[in-house]
Amino acid sequence: MTTDNKITTHLTKGLIIGLVLAAIGITLQILEIYDQWVQYVITGLYFLSIMSCCWLFSKEMNGDVTFGQIFSHGFKTAAIVILITIASFIITSLVMPDQKEKALELARENMEKDPRLTASNIEDALKLTDKFYYVIGIVGVIFGFGLSGALGSLLGAVISKKNPPSTMPKSL
Repeated sequence: MTTDNKITTHLTKGLIIGLVLAAIGITLQILEIYDQWVQYVITGLYFLSIMSCCWLFSKEMNGDVTFGQIFSHGFKTAAIVILITIASFIITSLVMPDQKEKALELARENMEKDPRLTASNIEDALKLTDKFYYVIGIVGVIFGFGLSGALGSLLGAVISKKNPPSTMPKSL
């Protein structure tokens, strides 16, 4: 397999995972399902998908790969998913502006459960969240999916078969 095929492979995997997760996210928004457990399920699916990409990459290469190559493949796949997720967040927020209001209302409900927060604290936090909605969303995707993708790549590289030939170049 040439380097071009590997790039296509992680790009293809990232596109598939990203588009599937975006479709699930949009469907959940349309159905107005905002439960916290749903986000855990989506993150879990993403994590397992990245692990599977690493394992599949090793299998495609007949195990003739290093830990670093497998991790790199998984992380590149995760980066593609992150870019698609950010694009999906922005497009969805523009096409369905009521989603922002629903997110702010959900944030309000969650903050009101905290007895340490006053009404003034909640209002200030919501004004700040409203002002920086896109920044908070994008940074949240980068850190949340970035961490999950890195961990999925790490675990995927650990469990994948690695038997690089001694003449193999250090990087592909």
